[in-house]
Amino acid sequence: MKKLMFLFFLMVALAFVLAPLFGQESDLTGTWVGSTYIANSGDDQVTLVLQKEGEAYSGTVSDSMGMANEAKLENGKFVNGTLTGEFTIFNGSDYMKIKLTLKLNGELLVGNWESADGESGSLELKRKS
Repeated sequence: MKKLMFLFFLMVALAFVLAPLFGQESDLTGTWVGSTYIANSGDDQVTLVLQKEGEAYSGTVSDSMGMANEAKLENGKFVNGTLTGEFTIFNGSDYMKIKLTLKLNGELLVGNWESADGESGSLELKRKS
């Protein structure tokens, strides 16, 4: 009986000590690279550089077409395994806000982007560093 009580209290103590570790979100800080497809333009290589600042994320977005040249990531949040944020591009004639929604899947961020005019596409990024 004493052994059973000891094991019970040990398990409860471990649960209290380890519980915060399991509830923590992953740190996405670093460089993420991947690609997307843009209608009427083709494949576009994307680089997302993230920095964690408290509960939020800041960083930059760049692409191989030059529409996002180290564009500042705004409103970066990582909640329940999903990164959201927005950045501004110049498409050759206008500035346009782009919204990102990316879910962490191992070492990948997978999701989509959507422009203010309703254009959208899938995006998959892999952690580079």
